[in-house]
Amino acid sequence: MAEIGQVPVIVSGTLTTRERNRGGGVAVYHQLQRWRDGSNDTRHIPAGRLQAIQDGVEGYKKVQALIEEMARLDENDVLASVQCDSKKNSTKR
Repeated sequence: MAEIGQVPVIVSGTLTTRERNRGGGVAVYHQLQRWRDGSNDTRHIPAGRLQAIQDGVEGYKKVQALIEEMARLDENDVLASVQCDSKKNSTKR
């Protein structure tokens, strides 16, 4: 849990880069795509905010990985303490 608290920025979604030919040059656009309230939410990300959003998306991935690891450890602890009855084999006749 302490590691999760150390992640400074958390932003869910996928960051994509689009390129378009504009007036003899190439314009680069950055978008953040995520699922919100039953629909895809796409937001344009200005170049000046790109690094903060990238850091947030990486932070989100790290938090998700830590949560999965915690769940796996908890599951192992709980399942190790449960005594499972083995299935009895029926006798063949």
